[in-house]
Amino acid sequence: MTLKTTVVGSYPVTPERRALSRSYHTGEDPYLECIERAVEAQVEAGVQLITDGQTSNDMISLFAQGIKGFRKREKIQIVSQVAYKGPITVKDQEFVKGLIPKGVEIKGVITGPWTLANSVDDRYYDSPEDCMWDLVEVLHREAEALSSICSVIQIDEPYLSVEYEEQVKGAVESVLDVNVETALHVCGDVSDIASELVEYEVDILDHEFTDHPELYDVYADLDPSKRLAVGVVSTEPPAEKVDIIVDRINRVVDLFGPDSLVDPDCGLRFLPENVARDKLTNMVKARDVVWDERS
Repeated sequence: MTLKTTVVGSYPVTPERRALSRSYHTGEDPYLECIERAVEAQVEAGVQLITDGQTSNDMISLFAQGIKGFRKREKIQIVSQVAYKGPITVKDQEFVKGLIPKGVEIKGVITGPWTLANSVDDRYYDSPEDCMWDLVEVLHREAEALSSICSVIQIDEPYLSVEYEEQVKGAVESVLDVNVETALHVCGDVSDIASELVEYEVDILDHEFTDHPELYDVYADLDPSKRLAVGVVSTEPPAEKVDIIVDRINRVVDLFGPDSLVDPDCGLRFLPENVARDKLTNMVKARDVVWDERS
């Protein structure tokens, strides 16, 4: 029985004023303290597969600022062919690796090419599909670099639940052509596309089961051969009580087996930090209750 606990990605930490002031004079990265706080919160809660918290920017800006061809304006623009110009999140993950105790694993999180292509003001490409395929090469190099540090590489493709495109399957699989476990996170109601998602060559599918409980029946009917990461706490306050989460995790095990993972529905970026901590702590406590009862 594994029932590994994890998170989707983001955590609600912003730089303190003194860190921003110090960085202005010294050039130090003010977000390293944010990463440290995000990692500390996850480790103290007992989460087994953590992320860096994506504290330095939102999921679109974080990657756009590290890719050639993007330009930051009121809305991020693409003004030339996108191309690789160096690692984007690798430095942050190397920092995380130095913080965590033995037994805690790291998940590298990459914003997917379809979501990136559809979330910006594209002034260069004829279609989002054309942009997506150029982004695949860039993001695959990032995934390869992260695979030497992380146990799992996850792609976030929230735009798939807005507009499904068959080509995205090949794009995601190309980015995730790495030698570690892979995951695809799609938030929202994916009931209509679940039968397509289970065909993706990834190891783990991660969804918002708390906000969309109909997904339990959808995936139970599909009987997927891959592991599911099931959202068992929402991204809205307040923190759920342990007994509520226990009921959800028991349903996960009954329907999808003990190799499933449990996590929040999506990133916790917009929660008060104390609520995010409480959600993670209660989630792990609930998982432990289920583990003890079923061992």
